[in-house]
Amino acid sequence: MKSQHCNLLLLRLLGGGDQRCARMRKLVPFDLVVVLVFVLGSIVSPFSMVAEGAHFRFVPRSPRNLAENSYNHAVPAYLAPPLQFGFYHKTCPQFPEIVKRVVTKEFELNPTNAAPQLRLFFHDCFVQGCDASVLLNSTKANQAEKGASNNFSLGNFFVIDEVKEQLEKVCPGVVSCADILALVAVYSIKAAGGPLYEIELGRRDSLTSYAPSAETYLPASSLNVSGLLEDLQTVGLDEVDLVALSGAHTIGQAHCSSIINRLYPHVDSQYPKYYSKQLVANCTDNGYLKLPNYDNNTQFFNDPVTPLQFDNQYFKNLKENLGLFTTDESLFNDERTKKLVETFASNQDAFFKQFGISLRKMGKIGVLTGTQGQIRNQCWVRNSHNVDPALDPTSLDFVS
Repeated sequence: MKSQHCNLLLLRLLGGGDQRCARMRKLVPFDLVVVLVFVLGSIVSPFSMVAEGAHFRFVPRSPRNLAENSYNHAVPAYLAPPLQFGFYHKTCPQFPEIVKRVVTKEFELNPTNAAPQLRLFFHDCFVQGCDASVLLNSTKANQAEKGASNNFSLGNFFVIDEVKEQLEKVCPGVVSCADILALVAVYSIKAAGGPLYEIELGRRDSLTSYAPSAETYLPASSLNVSGLLEDLQTVGLDEVDLVALSGAHTIGQAHCSSIINRLYPHVDSQYPKYYSKQLVANCTDNGYLKLPNYDNNTQFFNDPVTPLQFDNQYFKNLKENLGLFTTDESLFNDERTKKLVETFASNQDAFFKQFGISLRKMGKIGVLTGTQGQIRNQCWVRNSHNVDPALDPTSLDFVS
């Protein structure tokens, strides 16, 4: 569940947070009957209800119906919202070309730009669903996901803003920021040498964003396979998705704080000696681990062999103990995932195919559609006149 529980028993059943607590206190008897119906349904449903404006949306509660999933597993029913290929074909046909143009320009300026743009989509979907909540700025009354401690390294928000600015000139109020995140991600993969994946669109933008949610629901880099699966199964993903989506680490850079558990107080013996020496030298002032004085401004590539190329080298690296994070290293050391690592290491086409399947599946987590949420005019701020004054950009200054 994605928000703090309130003290009412009924809201505990609903998985409700502060907004829902306030709403419950105003319910009339008829509304209460409706809520009770939802509660009874939720007992046997694989969903949790998440409040979004005047609506409730459903997000996966448990990994039901995954037991029969095979290598090319089907998307569970509760991860099949009404998204469509070609959703903007009539309303904003310029959308893909604008994204392609902006992403290509930024990649040519700096090839490392592809990874943070892909990462934004991941960090959005795993917290509250793929609803662009990761893009909202904090206000004086609320710290948004951007301000979460484990989101400190997110970047390239300017790319999303540039795409949105161009879209508003030709298709004002049509394309959601959530869909911009999705399409920027797939074009970033293409720019880095990977396939151009098709992805369904039709998401809408959330009204809420909370830092504690990011700090709770983003999988930590220190987790092993069991911990990762526990996190992923709550949003309907399985071990195949885990291994395939981890392949995104074939591009991108990491900070020292992400591997502190593998360097201090003792260097993890799984690292090859030459590699551990490089990491220690990069992450300390003098190359020695006498004190945990890490330089968190230092970045290094996740894939030390082909760091700017979206390929299957990441899986080859795992077999050589060059997995940077605990999450990486554990994939090859756990029998549940080892065979998949070996498959993807030897067959790049298999990796590319499964990554596309799993990316699309991830892109359907907890989405808003129809009249839920809104289409933001600017991706970093909700449209004005929100029902909650604490979240209204016209009533409170934003944190700089």
